[in-house]
Amino acid sequence: MGQQLTTPLSLTLGHWQDVLSRARKESVEIRKKKWRTLCFSEWPALNTGWPRDGTFDLTTILQVKTRVFQPGPWGYPDQVPYIVTWESLSRDPPPWVRPFLPPRLSGPCPTPLPLPAPLIPTPSAPPSTSSLLPLTEPRSPNPRPKAPAVLPNTQEDLLLLDSPPPYPNAEQAASQLPAADQSPPPPSSTTGDPGDPSPPSTRLRSRRDKTLEGPDSSGISQAFPLRSMGEGRYQYWPFSSADLYNWKAHNPPFSQDPQALTGLIESILITHQPTWDDCQQLLGILLTTEERQRVLLEARKNVPGPDGRPTQLPNEIDEVFPLIRPTDWDINTAAGRERHRLYRQTLLAGLKGAGRRPTNLAKVRAVVQGLEETPAGFLERLMEAYRMYTPFDPQAQDREADIIMSFIGQSAPDIRTKLQRLEGLQGYTLRDLVKEAEKIFNKRETPEEKEERLRKLQEDRENVRDKKQNQELAKILATVVQGSKHRPGQTGNLGDKRRTRVERNQCAYCKEKGHWVKHCPKNPRRKPTPILPLEKGD
Repeated sequence: MGQQLTTPLSLTLGHWQDVLSRARKESVEIRKKKWRTLCFSEWPALNTGWPRDGTFDLTTILQVKTRVFQPGPWGYPDQVPYIVTWESLSRDPPPWVRPFLPPRLSGPCPTPLPLPAPLIPTPSAPPSTSSLLPLTEPRSPNPRPKAPAVLPNTQEDLLLLDSPPPYPNAEQAASQLPAADQSPPPPSSTTGDPGDPSPPSTRLRSRRDKTLEGPDSSGISQAFPLRSMGEGRYQYWPFSSADLYNWKAHNPPFSQDPQALTGLIESILITHQPTWDDCQQLLGILLTTEERQRVLLEARKNVPGPDGRPTQLPNEIDEVFPLIRPTDWDINTAAGRERHRLYRQTLLAGLKGAGRRPTNLAKVRAVVQGLEETPAGFLERLMEAYRMYTPFDPQAQDREADIIMSFIGQSAPDIRTKLQRLEGLQGYTLRDLVKEAEKIFNKRETPEEKEERLRKLQEDRENVRDKKQNQELAKILATVVQGSKHRPGQTGNLGDKRRTRVERNQCAYCKEKGHWVKHCPKNPRRKPTPILPLEKGD
C-alpha cells in the first residue's frame, strides 16, 4: 500500500461513490469508464496542460472547461458533466481531496484561512507584511488568469470569422474591449485592466478589418473547405480528422459496395466543394492504393473535351485532370473555381466508372424480392444491380422493358402470379407495375390469417379423406354380407368336426380294413394302378 502512487485520477476512482454524489448534486450523470478515458486521453489532447493523471488545479480545469463549452462544432457537450464535476471537486473539495490541492489554491480556499489567523500577533505586523509579499504576487489577478484568458480570445478568432466587424479600425475595437471582456467566465473577467488592452484581440480585429470586410456570413458552412467571405473571396476550411474517420468507419469499402461510397463522395463534392488537395486526401483515406489508381485511370478516360465528349489528347487531359498538384488554381478567381468544378465532375465520373464490375447477368437474376420486402425497395436493389453488373443505364427509356421483365419475373411468388394475370400487361409502364405490386403487397394476409386459412384447408382435406375411407369400408362390408347370403347352408347335427382316428390298416375314406386310402377302390380321386400284362414265357 505504501509503494502505490496516488494520483488525482486514482484518488477519484477510489472514492467513486463520493464523486457520483457530487455529480448528482450538480444535477449531472457520469460514468466511471468515460471519466477515466477523458482524464487519461481526451483532455490531454486538448493542449491545455491537463496531465494524464488528472489535476485539481483550478486554472487548468477552467482551461479545459473553456474548450468543452465552445459553441458549435468545436465544443464537446458530452464532456460537460465530467468537467463540471472536476471543477466542483476543486472549488469545494471534500476531505480526501484537500491534501492533493495545489499550494497556490490554499490562499483562496476558505478552509486554510483560519490557520494563519492566530499566528499574527501585534508586534509581528512588519514581518507579516514582508512575508505576505510572496503570497500577494501569485494572488495578483493579472499574471495568473492570463492563461485561461488566451483561450477565449482564440475562440473569438473563430467566432469573428463568422461575423465581419462593423468597426473601421482597431481604436474603436479597443474602446469596446471592456464590454467584450464581460462575456468570458469569472476567472477571465479578473484580467480586465483598462490600461492593458488585449493584444491578441486588437491584432485579430485589425487583421479582420483588412481581410474580412463585407456582409455577415452564416456560421452553418464553417465545416466546408471553401466559404465565401465577402467581395468574392473564399475562406479555406480543411476537413477535420473526425469527419474523415467517421466517413471511413461508417461506410463499406469501395470494393465491397462502390455505390454507397460513390454516393458519399458525391455528396461531399457537391456540398463541401473541396480543392485538389482535399480530393486527394479523400481518395487517400477512403480508397486503397489499387482502388485509387483505378479511379484516376477511369477519370482520365472521361475528361471532357471542347465539344463535351471525352478527349484523348494528353495535354487536355493533364490540364483538366492533373495528377500533380496545380499551382495556378486560385479559388478566389472564377477560372480557378471553374477548374476545380471540372476536376470534381471528372473525378465523380471516374468513381462511377471504376465502380462498375464486369457484365454478369447472373448476378442481376440473383436479385429476388424478399418475403417482407416492399416492391419499391426491391426495384431499387434491382436497379443497383443493373448499374453494378451491366454497362446499361437502368433509367434509360430503351431499357425499361428489360427492367419490367426482371421486376415481374423476380418478384415474390404471389405478386408475380397476380402481375402476370393483369390484362393489357404490355401497356403498363414501370411506375404502373410498381403501383400494382404495392397494392398486392398491402393486401397480403397477415400471418394469423394465413395460418387460419391453412388450418381450414387441412381440415377440409382430412374430412374428404375420412369420407372416402368410410365409403370404401361400406363397400367392403356390403360385399361380405352379400357373399354370406348366397352360401348353401348345412343341416342336421354337425357334431364334432374333428376327424376320428383310424387304425393302422384301416382306410380313412371307406373305413374298411385291409387297405389304405390311396388303394381304396371307392375313392374316385384315386388313379387306377396300371396292370402290366404278363408274357407267356414268364
